[in-house]
Amino acid sequence: MATQEQIANLALTRIGHDVVGPFSASGNKAERWLFANYSMIRQSLLREHAWRFATKRTILARDPMRSITAIPSTNPVVITSAGHGFANGDQVFISSVYGMTELNGRTFTVANQTSSTFELQGEDGTTHMPYASGGLALGYVPTEFAYRFPLPADCLRLLRINDSEADEYRVEQNAILTDEGRVSVEYIFDVTDEAAFDPQFVDVFAARLSAEVCYHLTDNQSLTEQSWQIANQKISLARTMDSRQGTPRGIDADGWLMARY
Repeated sequence: MATQEQIANLALTRIGHDVVGPFSASGNKAERWLFANYSMIRQSLLREHAWRFATKRTILARDPMRSITAIPSTNPVVITSAGHGFANGDQVFISSVYGMTELNGRTFTVANQTSSTFELQGEDGTTHMPYASGGLALGYVPTEFAYRFPLPADCLRLLRINDSEADEYRVEQNAILTDEGRVSVEYIFDVTDEAAFDPQFVDVFAARLSAEVCYHLTDNQSLTEQSWQIANQKISLARTMDSRQGTPRGIDADGWLMARY
């Protein structure tokens, strides 16, 4: 099982540099560089391949569509929606209101929220049509797709949704937009525990760190180019080996493929 310092020192010794202690913004040149860049490079490398040790599956919770039960003709407009969950400053999209249709299809800023009400900042409802019934309050704009599912906080790269390559979706602002009412995901997560790294990933990560830091510490262009060649060779081999840990996936048949038969 590797540690953060062991991986860093493996990288440094490969370019002939002395080993270091804990990363620190006030340490030596290598320790300062590692403090600033180690996590970013780890995340970048994790994103580059569907590493099996860094793969997770979960079922996502859909962003709610909150039902509106009352909208008085006031200035500003006050929405009644029990347990709406919005906070002051949030953006809220209003749709499907009967009566006070002036609000439909528009996005507003939430103000003066309580557990069951919130104001639409700056919206004067005194000249709007009287509210009749219905209405939905959403935290997103349902244009191309009907639903939004926030991704897990540790998600670095989405691999598949609903065990399929064919479902239509788009990833925007760390959320999945889709017409699917239920979404399960397979994704690469941010593995921060070096003890959980696959041994070959440790080797590849150290090689990448060597290549990234080489010129900064050595001013040696030839050694830097050599370090990048080694890093690229190692990641190519590691991807090949990692992809063999399971049966190959088939191709999901879509309309274009089926039309050939």
